[in-house]
Amino acid sequence: MELAHRWGDRNLTRMELVIALLILALLIGFFSHYMLTLFARAERSMMNRTVININTALNYRASMAVMRGKYDVLESLLNMNPMEEMQVSPEINDFDNRVNTISLVMAGSTVSTPVNYGGVIASENFEIMEKGKWYFDQGDHLLIYTINNAEYFSTDVEGLARIRFRIKIEYSDNNANNQYDLEIDEFNSVKLQSLDQYNWNI
Repeated sequence: MELAHRWGDRNLTRMELVIALLILALLIGFFSHYMLTLFARAERSMMNRTVININTALNYRASMAVMRGKYDVLESLLNMNPMEEMQVSPEINDFDNRVNTISLVMAGSTVSTPVNYGGVIASENFEIMEKGKWYFDQGDHLLIYTINNAEYFSTDVEGLARIRFRIKIEYSDNNANNQYDLEIDEFNSVKLQSLDQYNWNI
């Protein structure tokens, strides 16, 4: 007890204080890096989940259109804003439409607008685009996600850290003209594809 009392009463030397502060700074730095990494991983997971949900909805609707011979629907899918045009309408008075909507929901072919959807923009404008949000560029028909944790993200696109997506049709080019022709080429799938090379550094 006497030794412990003497140790508690004695003053820290300048060297001991420096060492204690360095250890504290290292611990704070490690914890901060760990938390920021967690935030980046959560952001990546949420973004990927949104893309998966949209792809599921797109493929269901495209497959149903092909089965019914409504190939023109495929072309309309390419330019649509999935955030706004693949939702359930809150006001459905027609019974047939209500039943159809229920079947779409059960099949996973509807997309709920995420809370971080920023809306429609005429074109990419970094001044109005906030980090961590989705935007639809109606000029180029692109769905854009702006990165919040940019320090853990790298891309070959200049400007605001972001990923640009476009709805594309995957098909067998039967007439070898490098474009999808209705009722000629064999439809395989339709999905949201990234236009950019990017990497999450986590």
